[in-house]
Amino acid sequence: MTIQNYEQLLRWYPPQWRDRYGGEMTALLEDTYSTASDVPLGQRVGLVRSGLAERARSTGLVGSYQDRDVRLRGGSLLVLCAWAFFIVAGAMFVKDADRWSVSRSHAVHWVAAAGFNVVGVTLVIGCLAVLLAALIVLPAFVRFLRAGRWHEVARPVVVAVVSVAVSALLLAILVAWAHSLVGNDRNGGLPIYGWFFVLVSLVFFAAVACGTTAAVSVARRVELTRPTLRALGVMAIGLVGVMALTLVSLVAWWASEAAHAPGFLAQTIGNGVPFTSNVVPPTLLASGLLMTVGLAFGVAGLVRIVGALGPEEYATA
Repeated sequence: MTIQNYEQLLRWYPPQWRDRYGGEMTALLEDTYSTASDVPLGQRVGLVRSGLAERARSTGLVGSYQDRDVRLRGGSLLVLCAWAFFIVAGAMFVKDADRWSVSRSHAVHWVAAAGFNVVGVTLVIGCLAVLLAALIVLPAFVRFLRAGRWHEVARPVVVAVVSVAVSALLLAILVAWAHSLVGNDRNGGLPIYGWFFVLVSLVFFAAVACGTTAAVSVARRVELTRPTLRALGVMAIGLVGVMALTLVSLVAWWASEAAHAPGFLAQTIGNGVPFTSNVVPPTLLASGLLMTVGLAFGVAGLVRIVGALGPEEYATA
């Protein structure tokens, strides 16, 4: 085995770490094991875990950095990742409740109506906030490309673009197909349509994940001024508030429907897989759990941002 084979075991570590410590770690592995294939599985798992942790620290996602800019960037990226959970959960909720929005009567409980409307509005506001943040970062990304550093982010960006394009194409096909079907076929009467809907959903979720990965890859490399980082941090704090309001509104709609219209919840998409409930249907439960996890990440990012801004900077933020 060549040294290169040993070095591939360190691919989970960030480039800066490999440049500084990679040679020493490779030499240690060579002295300990006869060949790279002799490295036991437990040691490989340990290298993966340590490498990912080091990547998180280098990005500012974790760790007690003294550099405020690193913590601001890391906290904002945590909030961005948290918002990806809300995109997926929001899409699931909107699809799950779309028949409710069409068929609701004037007698619908006001809590459910308010909760449903607020969820829709906050999802739009959150997406607009992320788009605004992307526009703020765009000039720095252009400078990044002019510096000849495209190769550093080429793979995640290309994968993201392709996945979004495929998702958009499949979604267009799904919508066109849905318009040609009757309601019963769209809601379980036609199995092949149901399976295609699942496929489109999985591709959409993958596109969200790939897009978030590409955004993080770009954001952690571009050069941003401190005022820009602080502005993004303040926007991220606002986005966490939007997430909290979205989750509270979803729970309010859910509780109202469970109390006043459990029959509708029993007919939601996915009910029966893996269990059936007119109070806690699986798809709605998944949406709530995803939003809860996302909010937890968002709060973690908020804590890092607030700590990086510091009391003395609030006056000028």
